[in-house]
Amino acid sequence: MNVTVFRAYDVRGVYGAELTEDIAERVGKALGSYLADGRIAVGRDTRVSGPSVERAFLDGVLSTGCSAERYGVLPISMISFETWRGGYSAAAYISASHNPPEYNGIRFRTSEGYGMLYHETEMMDLYEKGAFRKGDGKLTDRSPDDAIRRYADYVEGRLAFDRPLRIVLDMGNGAACGTFPLYQRLGFDCRMTNGNPDGHFPGRGPAPTEESLRDAARTVVEMGADYGVGFDPDADRGLVIDDQGRIVTPEKVAVILAKERYGPGDKVVAGFDCSMIVERELLPLGFEVIRERVGDVFVANRVKEEGAVLGVERSAHFFIPEFQLSDDPFAMSLALGEIVSRGERLSKLADAIPDYPYVQRSIRTEGSAAEVMRRLETDLASLEPDTTDGLKISGEDYSVLIRPSNTQPLIRLYVETAGTDVDELVRRFEGLVKGAMR
Repeated sequence: MNVTVFRAYDVRGVYGAELTEDIAERVGKALGSYLADGRIAVGRDTRVSGPSVERAFLDGVLSTGCSAERYGVLPISMISFETWRGGYSAAAYISASHNPPEYNGIRFRTSEGYGMLYHETEMMDLYEKGAFRKGDGKLTDRSPDDAIRRYADYVEGRLAFDRPLRIVLDMGNGAACGTFPLYQRLGFDCRMTNGNPDGHFPGRGPAPTEESLRDAARTVVEMGADYGVGFDPDADRGLVIDDQGRIVTPEKVAVILAKERYGPGDKVVAGFDCSMIVERELLPLGFEVIRERVGDVFVANRVKEEGAVLGVERSAHFFIPEFQLSDDPFAMSLALGEIVSRGERLSKLADAIPDYPYVQRSIRTEGSAAEVMRRLETDLASLEPDTTDGLKISGEDYSVLIRPSNTQPLIRLYVETAGTDVDELVRRFEGLVKGAMR
């Protein structure tokens, strides 16, 4: 068993070296056996290795008697929507999300369309024991364009725009490329960048960041757009650009959505690494803010369990259950557009929320990240860290989070302050992490 590819909430690795067709087929057999004559939806992003991994995975699924419906290249949020509305038993999606093009993976969705915590199912036991069912499942091909139209039909009835909007969509050469008609259907004047599907992600790379979205930000300003959105390859994340060409942090977007769409008593779930502006802005308004460990699947499950109206991760995953339980950057971008259409510019809404210095560092580990974290927990015991997800130290005007990455051999350090010298805090805690590695 190649344990390196079985991550906290998906299967992921370098194609050919870590994630092979044999592993993909075996994962398909495990899922198909777990679902026992079920019916699953399958989609993928534009990665070059996608068709090969998908084919091997489907061979495994179908050999168990489980049937599959293949949508081809389609955003994972729309596969999630189809799974929920179409009555599927589950869904699988071939992607390595924001990882470089040489990676690929397999992600899972429940029958309700949100992230499946597959380690909590029988799948891994079936995988390890090889106790697979045998059968002859049926494969059916579905149109991704039809799925996008069904999604558009659904969201159109839940939105009302007071004026036409201009938007820039940076598709990142990924699965979002086919969604241009969604925005046109809803009356947007759209400009698309990196809109050619290409699994090498030649336009600006797979990860939407402030740096990689510079061209899109420039386009927003040049065309006088109301805002822009940059997507990752599987289009489960959306990074927002305001009308002045500035990135609006996901936490600020979440605060804007919460203030404009929801109210006192409503629950908002935020990833453990999210800025403290979520509490500082929403608690005084009567919202309940719940922190959950980092990982879109964990946040999705917590949103469902708590009956929250909104979920957000610092990595730009947004969960708006009034649309669907899955992370959905399209629903986020449209709900934000509805707010902007009422007259207030996004830049003004964003500037009404304070900025706190926030620094993130990634420190590569050569040995066991778990051992490093154990040493750090001992070293930092006097500061009484919160151990919900890594180690979080909260001061009167700062917070520091140290946690191992779920997907790479890294220790992540997040430092935020409303007053204390952020550089001094970074030096101090980065030194502690490196000291624990020796």
